[in-house]
Amino acid sequence: MQGINQKSNTLKSLLGFFLQSVHAPSKVIDTLAHLSISISADAINMASLLASYAYDNFDVDLKSQVPTAEKSNDSLKHLTSGLLFPLVHGVSVDDLKCSEELWKKSTLNLWVDEGDLPRKRTWRDLVNLHPEPPEHSRSKLSCHDRFNSWLFLSDLCAYGPEYFRQFKSALRDPVTVEQIPLVKTPILAARAMDINNSTVSGNIRAVIDLLGQGGVSDPSSLSGDETNDSPDISPHVVLVHGDLGTGEHLQAAQLRRSIESTPWRRFQHAIFIPGLFHLKMACADALWRCFIYPPAAREDKTSLMRDVVELWPKETGIYISKPGFC
Repeated sequence: MQGINQKSNTLKSLLGFFLQSVHAPSKVIDTLAHLSISISADAINMASLLASYAYDNFDVDLKSQVPTAEKSNDSLKHLTSGLLFPLVHGVSVDDLKCSEELWKKSTLNLWVDEGDLPRKRTWRDLVNLHPEPPEHSRSKLSCHDRFNSWLFLSDLCAYGPEYFRQFKSALRDPVTVEQIPLVKTPILAARAMDINNSTVSGNIRAVIDLLGQGGVSDPSSLSGDETNDSPDISPHVVLVHGDLGTGEHLQAAQLRRSIESTPWRRFQHAIFIPGLFHLKMACADALWRCFIYPPAAREDKTSLMRDVVELWPKETGIYISKPGFC
């Protein structure tokens, strides 16, 4: 099948990742590649760098049939699961080769030049993230205004009075600003790790173990006659996904290790990216801190708290104290 279609290489890729994760010599991998059983060592190294990693904690209750006095209440195990996402949309290894450039502009760098530090961003930079295209500069409405008007008309046709149902077919799709091609992302499951990632040290161990399963390790970990077949990650970055607690622990780990001499020991390669759900949680918490929690924000007649009083009059105390995300 692979001889007919070169893209039919899922089984070979999985075997290649497995061989790399158990530290099989490159000669063995290349021999199996010539037999069309695995992909080559060079392809594995390139695929290892062209992947993002995600991990999270999960708990398993290992109840013993014969409880003992020493471990009567110690049956809950805190473990870590992980996933590998090969990067798609035409991402190349050179696109990730920016670790040194980011370190030169990082506030964690003890020897950074003050002139190299980027300026602090504000909410105005977020508003102007997508500038107006030249062909739309003559329009009276901005991109945000055009989308809001389209959403208003869409909601009116879908949920408004029955009269507006007849105009639903005439409503066109919104204007595309920056469309991301729809590509199915493959997912490779990593083996579970006996690591509790509720601490900074646990997150360090989880990232090192997960990268090791992807075939990436410390370039200076082997000495003597041993050879390290893993790719050199020093000039590259690795995208790491997780919840907000994971981001805080990784940031603390990089702060602790900022005095180290090598990029690997500084965790210089780890770039944290929060999940969309946790990003929404952070945004909801920011709205609560700005528009509900401060007493001065609840005095105006047009405040958000007045809407809460109208919609949920019996739950105003919950909203003022500390409501949950849902």
